[in-house]
Amino acid sequence: MNILLANPKCVNVLESFGVVFPPLGLLYVAAAAEKAGYTVGVEDFFVSRNTPSRFNFRDYDVVGITSDTRRFPGALEIAKRAKQQGCTVVMGGPHPAFVDDDVLMDGYADFVVKGEGELTFPNLLDTFRGGNDLCHVKGISYLVHGKVMRTAPRELVEDLDSLPFPARHLVDIDAYKRLGMKYGGKRSVASLSTSRGCPNACDFCVTPQMYGRRWRARTPASVVSEIEHVYHDYGYRAFAFCDDNFTASPKRVREICRLIIEKQLDIWWWSLSTTSTLLSNEDMVSLMAKAGARTVYIGVESPDPDALKEFNKNKEADASSKAVALLKRHNLEVFASYILGGINDNTGAILRTIRFARSLDTSVAQFTILTPYPGTALFDKLKNRLRHKKWRLYDGTHLVFKHAHVPFVPMELLLIWAYVSYYARGWRALKGFLKAFVRNALLLKLFGGKAH
Repeated sequence: MNILLANPKCVNVLESFGVVFPPLGLLYVAAAAEKAGYTVGVEDFFVSRNTPSRFNFRDYDVVGITSDTRRFPGALEIAKRAKQQGCTVVMGGPHPAFVDDDVLMDGYADFVVKGEGELTFPNLLDTFRGGNDLCHVKGISYLVHGKVMRTAPRELVEDLDSLPFPARHLVDIDAYKRLGMKYGGKRSVASLSTSRGCPNACDFCVTPQMYGRRWRARTPASVVSEIEHVYHDYGYRAFAFCDDNFTASPKRVREICRLIIEKQLDIWWWSLSTTSTLLSNEDMVSLMAKAGARTVYIGVESPDPDALKEFNKNKEADASSKAVALLKRHNLEVFASYILGGINDNTGAILRTIRFARSLDTSVAQFTILTPYPGTALFDKLKNRLRHKKWRLYDGTHLVFKHAHVPFVPMELLLIWAYVSYYARGWRALKGFLKAFVRNALLLKLFGGKAH
C-alpha cells in the first residue's frame, strides 16, 4: 500500500517573503506510518514545482491531507484531484476535524481524522489492509449510508517521547533552506515541537479542543536529542519552538537550557510564553538568554481588562508591560501580538490598543482582527453572525463576522492604521522593524494563528 501525505499551498504576504518551513505535523504522521511498516511519500505543494492539477495521484492508494482554516481551499483541491484518480482520501488537521460533516457530505474525503494523527492514521491503514471493521478505529469520521459516523475519541498521546522524530528525510530540506528566509540573513530556521496542549482556554484558540487542556511535554533529553539531530544531520543553527506555551514548566525549560549549554550547541532560538510565567521566573529568562534564546513571543491582545476577560485570557492587565521590560533587560527581542475588533470593541478601544502597542515598543508588533475559527469557543459564539464561510479569508486580516460596533471597511482601515502608526514612528522604528522582520519572519508564520 503506497501512501502520500500532502501539504496544501497557501499564498499570502508571508509566503511572498519566502517564509517557508517543512510541515512538521505531517512529518510526525509520516514517521508514525513508516514505523508501522508503510511506504510513505510527502508532497509539499508550497515548495514543490508540482500543482495538484498536474500531480499523478494514481501512484498512491491512500492520500492524507492536512489543513488549517485558511489553507482549506487548497486542501480541497488536492482532495478533489486525488478522488478523481481513484485514491482513498483522508483529511486531518485543525480545520477538517471541526467541519467533518461538510467534508464528508460534499464528497471531498472518505475519512476525517480528528485530533492527533500519529496513532489514528496507522491504525486506519491497518484496518484498510486487513479489511477490518472501521468502527473500531478511534478518532475518525466517515459516511455510512449517507450519514456521518463518528467513532469514539482517540486518547491523546501520553508519552510524547515515544513518537519518532518527524520524517524530515522525506522532504527536500535544501529546498526549504533555499526558499526560506534566514535569521539575521545567516541562519536557516528549523521548527520543533516539544509539547502539546494548553491549560488555558482562550476563546479564540483551537488548541484546547484539538490537543486538550492538559499540557503534555517531551523530556529535556528528548528535546535536545532532536536539536542535535537537526543540528548535525541537516545543518540548522536556528530553531523555532512552535509549542503554544514552551515555558509551561520552568523546570523543564531550565534543564533544556542547561543541556544546550553543556553540549555547546551554537544555536539561536524562539519560543512562546505567557507573561505570568516570565514574571515569576526571571532566573529562567536569564538562562534562556545564555542558552541562545533570541526572541520571545507573548500574546498581549489588549490593554483592556474587560477585553481580556471577554477573550477568557487569564492575566493581569499590567503583566504585558512588566514582561516586556523583563525581556528587554535580558536583551531578548519581544514579539507581541494584539487583537483588534473584540466583540465589544468600538473604534476608541481599538485605537487605545494601538497606542498601547506603541508604548510597549517591542521589536515586532503583530495586529490581527479577531477571527472565529471552527472548533473555538469564539466560533460557537459568533456562528450566527458570520458574514461568509470563505475560509481563505479567515486569516486575521479580514473581518469575517458582523461586528456590533465597527463595520467591515473601518475595521480594515484600522488594521492598516495599526501597522502604519506602529512602524512609521520614525527611522529608528522602521529600521528596527526591518531588522526584526528578517530575524522573526518565521515566527509570523509559526505563531500567526496562535493569537486566534
